[in-house]
Amino acid sequence: MAATHLAFDDTDSPEGMCTTYLACLMLEEFDDLDLIGLPRLVRLNPNVPWKTRGNAAVCLSLGTGSGRSTVCGGLRTGAVRSYPEGRAVDPGAVMRRAVKVLRENARFECEKTNPGIVVSNSRPSPSFYWRTVRQVVKRPEAEEAVRKAHGIRRGFKNGRGVIGATAAMSWRPRDRTWEVIAYREPSRFGSERDVDTRSVISMDRATRHTFNNYDAENGHVAIVPGSPCPILFGIRGDSAPELLRARKMIRGEPQDRWLLYLSNQGTEDHIARRRVRDLGPWLSASVRAEVARRPRTLAGGHVIVNIHDGDAIDAAFYEPSRSLRDVARSLIPGDEVRVIGSVRDVPRSLNVEKLEVVSLADDIRKAHNPLCARCGKRMGSMGSGKGYRCKRCGSHSPPEAAEMTAVPRRVSVGWYEPPVSSRRHLHKPIRRMSKGIINKI
Repeated sequence: MAATHLAFDDTDSPEGMCTTYLACLMLEEFDDLDLIGLPRLVRLNPNVPWKTRGNAAVCLSLGTGSGRSTVCGGLRTGAVRSYPEGRAVDPGAVMRRAVKVLRENARFECEKTNPGIVVSNSRPSPSFYWRTVRQVVKRPEAEEAVRKAHGIRRGFKNGRGVIGATAAMSWRPRDRTWEVIAYREPSRFGSERDVDTRSVISMDRATRHTFNNYDAENGHVAIVPGSPCPILFGIRGDSAPELLRARKMIRGEPQDRWLLYLSNQGTEDHIARRRVRDLGPWLSASVRAEVARRPRTLAGGHVIVNIHDGDAIDAAFYEPSRSLRDVARSLIPGDEVRVIGSVRDVPRSLNVEKLEVVSLADDIRKAHNPLCARCGKRMGSMGSGKGYRCKRCGSHSPPEAAEMTAVPRRVSVGWYEPPVSSRRHLHKPIRRMSKGIINKI
């Protein structure tokens, strides 16, 4: 697919704006060009400390389209049509116009906002995307990737946005999802959103391939953001046609603009299988290990489970994970688990995003103190690990003489995840997984 790729990142702030909204404004600026393929919404390493909000970058492919087009958006300039094929245009001209739009709309006043733009007629190596979604990448690495792709770049302030822009452009999907995003009228930015909850629940029930719409456990509408950004709602799923229908099911305030994106959300591209010894700050990992000690509950309701695969680390289940903590509390030493999460540096822990119980140990507990062989009476304990003594005749029995019984387990083998509102953008819902036993909790 020949096209001129335009990617940008780091234009928003916690107080407003959104990089996906800038995509709408860019397409309105380039209404004399065609959109080749869908806009791409690419989430990157969710653990980097300098992200503004969701750590997302956007890539648009522009040019002269050919083939049968389909509608993938609605803007102030009219319907947005996506073409399957196209011809590239002058990257320099695209960069000059894109810089103008970014300068007028990026939130430069925010300390963490450091925009970047990349334009190229060829995509950088996909290896750069994989490094950026799983590790911490420095700007010179992005600049080298752009140079090798014969592209051009422009950074503002410290220019960190060049990293995300390069990564978004270099993404070649292995797994992919879609998201349709509806935007608010500018006069409503920052005010309370009006989205009818019943329409969201109805849409969730009426669609088969959407996910993370409504959090029934917490009574929370998950498609509506909590920040003062331009987004009204965003619906994610595995079927682009179904998402286009789902958008029309939502009632509430007017949808001023809308756009359908191809995305890596819900793919868990940020997760790599690692050993405990290889875990470091700002990484995300899938670790297969054994439960070392019985869980403990901290003040605030957080649950800590110590796991080991030769080396040990605490797996932390925080209070917002709600019912997932009940699963954690049911684990015992000897259980084999796969923990998916992100590494916290201080205190060092693996913050759990999803859990697989691989196998369960027998929960053997003491049922009764042993009977005295002489008197036939129950013996008394002399203390932990010290055995038993008969109060009548004084005879002794070792600790292992106690009568033991197997306690039924309150957890089953299979996958478990937190409520919808506690899931990250890249979290792969269990319903998207092709293998594994699914447990509703």
